[in-house]
Amino acid sequence: MSTRLNQILQSKKQKQEKCLSIFLTAGFPEKNSTPEIILTLAESGVDFIELGIPFSDPIADGPVIQKASDKALANGIGLKQVLDIVAEVRKFSEIPIILMGYLNPIYQMGLAKFIQCAKKVGVDGLILPDWPMEESQRYRDELSKAELDLIHLIAPNTPTERIQQIDAISTAFIYCVAYTGVTGQDNRPTPETIAFFNHLKQTLRHPWLIGFGVKSHEDFQTYTHYADGVIIGSAFINLLENTPENNRLAACRTFVQNIINSPSQCT
Repeated sequence: MSTRLNQILQSKKQKQEKCLSIFLTAGFPEKNSTPEIILTLAESGVDFIELGIPFSDPIADGPVIQKASDKALANGIGLKQVLDIVAEVRKFSEIPIILMGYLNPIYQMGLAKFIQCAKKVGVDGLILPDWPMEESQRYRDELSKAELDLIHLIAPNTPTERIQQIDAISTAFIYCVAYTGVTGQDNRPTPETIAFFNHLKQTLRHPWLIGFGVKSHEDFQTYTHYADGVIIGSAFINLLENTPENNRLAACRTFVQNIINSPSQCT
């Protein structure tokens, strides 16, 4: 397991604080902009980073992240460049970094080589939605030796038995997809969703974070009433796309503070 990631999770639990993770696509908006954005997020209070590996067919992602992925690919960003970005960040920061992507680019590199390279540059965890739990467990020892936490996803339609299996094999946190579908949807909690969250609260031993549709301080407050934290993706990608480069880092700082605190508290 990743020492960096688990230290954050344990520290937050001891302080009774909630985690904030931000997703961004590597190499977006510009090829070389990602390290500086990550360092700004780290300085602004983000607990860990979910760094997207650009891919041409991201099945779990909505149009906002798909568009960012397409632009990053056009900028020449592949898996090697993503690992280079992590190595660059590691020169200045120990913020945990989780790579989110799909198996195709990893298989092209070779799974064993990828695990070795990820460890070398300082990756802390992986989210791979198209890697079935049963298959991934064959590599549990290799991942453990590389101190890479494999983050599994659960959703409202995940059977309780499988949720319990995922909880049993998890080494860091569990990613709760708040709603079935793709990222970036504008959903609000329904009575059924709340019942699901309460079920997880009673069932899971490991920390769990909610993603998909989180975009505001109100969402942060709502979801962390149940979960140990949130992951924000599409709303942040929108910010990067719509903010001029010369104002971007300041906008990143303000975005994070407006999530953690209500906007009125940040003025």
